[in-house]
Amino acid sequence: MMQKNLPRIFLMFNPNGVVDRDICLASKTAGFRVESYDIQISRTADGHTMERIDLLAIAKTILNMHPDFVLSINGAGLDNEGLFAYLCAFLELPLVLWYVDEPFVIPEWGLKYIPETTIAFTFDRFYERHLRSWGIPWVYTLPLAANAERLRSYMSPLTEDGEYRHPVSFVGALEYEKIQYLLQNISRLWPDMPAGMVDVLDRTVPAYRNDFLRDPDEILRACARDLGIHFSFPNGIVRQMVFSYIDREAGFRQRHEVIDSLKPFGIRVFGEPFWEKAVGKAYYQGRINYYSPEIASLYRSSKVNVNISKYQLKTTVNQRVFDCPLCNGFLMTDFRDDLEEYLQIDKDVAVYRDTAELRKKIAFYLGNDRARRAVVENGKAAILDRHTYPDRLSKMVHIVENIRQTPRFEAACKAVAEKSAPRQFHALMERIRQDLPNFRDPVHGRPLSVSPILPDPIGKDV
Repeated sequence: MMQKNLPRIFLMFNPNGVVDRDICLASKTAGFRVESYDIQISRTADGHTMERIDLLAIAKTILNMHPDFVLSINGAGLDNEGLFAYLCAFLELPLVLWYVDEPFVIPEWGLKYIPETTIAFTFDRFYERHLRSWGIPWVYTLPLAANAERLRSYMSPLTEDGEYRHPVSFVGALEYEKIQYLLQNISRLWPDMPAGMVDVLDRTVPAYRNDFLRDPDEILRACARDLGIHFSFPNGIVRQMVFSYIDREAGFRQRHEVIDSLKPFGIRVFGEPFWEKAVGKAYYQGRINYYSPEIASLYRSSKVNVNISKYQLKTTVNQRVFDCPLCNGFLMTDFRDDLEEYLQIDKDVAVYRDTAELRKKIAFYLGNDRARRAVVENGKAAILDRHTYPDRLSKMVHIVENIRQTPRFEAACKAVAEKSAPRQFHALMERIRQDLPNFRDPVHGRPLSVSPILPDPIGKDV
């Protein structure tokens, strides 16, 4: 019997991304073939993250592989001129974006995708409307998950547990350095920022914490009106930096307050060095690599692992909710509306809604080993049944395959091909024909007209 063709995915791989690595590892379990291109990540002198890609190398790999679609996590690796998106549309390949963080666009960076030939998934349904406002017709919610194979490999009996044996533990970032980076660059890029804007931000952060489902732009402008401050952002870059600062500063304050309240339980904190200054040397335990066996040792060795979600998680949960039980760890997580769609509250996962409830439940579970173990076992069974990355990839593949076969998608690709192509794209296609003599345009007779734009190098900084 002939084996059915395995789904083929080309992944723009961010070497710093946990989800990217989990997708590659989980693809074999799902029965998929995944090939990837490693994005080169570096930092500028100003501390900005820079991505570099080689479009020619990417194009040649895609043409040799014949994937069913191209996948980018958080839009990583897409060039500012949209040449990569144009290539996908020209080859009639869906460009699939899976946002596992809050999605955003900055107009000054150009349009990196072609809405009509793009399919978007978001980890949080809250952002579906946001993505549709970009003109993308196909938008779906696809939450995070666990990579059971990776976590299982961490459960070696050789892994020592003793150093992680604590009553209560927390793993996470305060993002102090990122907050300082944002403040410095907001000041540098907004030299005529109105006097009093710092006071506006100080008022906005607690208001956002009290109502984080509300549009932060609306909260910011309301606080500015209250203080009689009039402002307009100089550009989209500054605008995004301001809202990133608000979200991160709110999370900084929240995590600091929650951890302080748990000191009587002997909580131990793992994360960036600034935690030591924030909570004291007695409570700070140093860094821990989330993508390592040490994280599994910590999860299963601590009696209670506390999860404090970032405010960008509007209705969904982070990956820790799925990872911790698979490491035989007991997790206490803060409530989000969609949590009940994934797991049964207080059966599969322990949940708190405020600090008072958190302290009360920690006290209960620290004294009840049987109750903790029951939650862990129930959660593990539910996660293995329906919340692993192979499950997510299978759903994604099914959706994308159906869309790719629709007349609407075919017509959108044809419309892109009939437009005048940027001269840089024409140069790319000429290089492909030189290196791949057998290359033929995917649709017989497809024209390739050229628009009068000055040529650019094939290697693009994005």
